Amino acid sequence: MLTKGYNGLGVIAMALAREYVKALIDRLTDEQVDALRVIVESMAWPTERVTPEEAAEIEEALAEIDAGKGVKAEDVWKELGI
Repeated sequence: MLTKGYNGLGVIAMALAREYVKALIDRLTDEQVDALRVIVESMAWPTERVTPEEAAEIEEALAEIDAGKGVKAEDVWKELGI
């Protein structure tokens, strides 16, 4: 159980929460830890802003997909031997 800490600052609660999360991570498989790393990195590092040029490229790609010019997943899987 987490406590509020002293002076209402929640210092103890934060320390306990961090230790609890670390203990949970120790129970995960290597594959689960790798997946978790991706999630935590996305939370820990600031997201990059999309430039106007990149936004235009994304819009163009989406328009191509909507027009049926996209690549089917099955075709990619065949090419990769999956």
